[in-house]
Amino acid sequence: MRKLKFSPGVRSLALSLIALLLPVGAFGHSLYIQSGRHFVSSGKGTPLFFCYGHHIPVDDPVRREKLAWVKVFPPDGTSREIALRDGKSLHSYVILYEIPGTWVLAAETTPGFFTMWYDQKNRKRHSIKPMSTVADKASKVETSVRSSQWTKTYVTCERPSAKFPAHIGLPLEIVPARDVYGLKLNDKLEFQAYMDGKPYTGDGFYDATYNGFSPHAEDLYIPRTPVTGGKFEVDLAAAGRWYIRFFTKTDPPENLRSEFLKEKRTSTLVFELPGERKRPKADDH
Repeated sequence: MRKLKFSPGVRSLALSLIALLLPVGAFGHSLYIQSGRHFVSSGKGTPLFFCYGHHIPVDDPVRREKLAWVKVFPPDGTSREIALRDGKSLHSYVILYEIPGTWVLAAETTPGFFTMWYDQKNRKRHSIKPMSTVADKASKVETSVRSSQWTKTYVTCERPSAKFPAHIGLPLEIVPARDVYGLKLNDKLEFQAYMDGKPYTGDGFYDATYNGFSPHAEDLYIPRTPVTGGKFEVDLAAAGRWYIRFFTKTDPPENLRSEFLKEKRTSTLVFELPGERKRPKADDH
């Protein structure tokens, strides 16, 4: 079969058309850290892995460069940073749970940029670089966002810790009002967003869903809901793995206003609500 060859100009035009067709949401992937199991026996190893994108529970692979760090917080108050592999993957790493209690797995992204702008011929374009990089080529900038994300999940080894590690000090963190280990179906769980170590009292948005609610992108059990004061409540209407997201959009600091128009900070939380067994346990495999 004859291979078609395109000039650089045609390739550039094709990429521009693709960019026009892609929704802005395609560039707003959310990061969720998960565990193979959320309730483990002492000495058990189970993998952590990620969801990155718009489909729950797993979506796109994550570039190594996108992850600033991944850490494990055992019940003894220490923390360990995971040595990450290069390349794009779900970044799955086996964690050995040797201490009984509540463990926390957490990660932070490297800040990313998304700029939508018009060139001198009024053609709409996009860039994943700061606004300043297109300033001399743009007739108008439609939007420019810097995005940072933090994510965590809880794993209980044997039994929960006497003091639940609700808050581990992430720059933006979703903090549950009580230990997720003892939650039951149809409980209502309250959350407080923390920013820079203190309860966040400004405006933001939250949404939530559980694994199995919908296979469609951003089709969530609780759709995006505005919240003031950083506090919100979720009705745990189904057993299984829950995904909670909270984000803020604010103006940039004075010294960065040439780089982006909005600062987006996102925090996500994953935990598991066990529920009751639906079938009798088999005697053997």
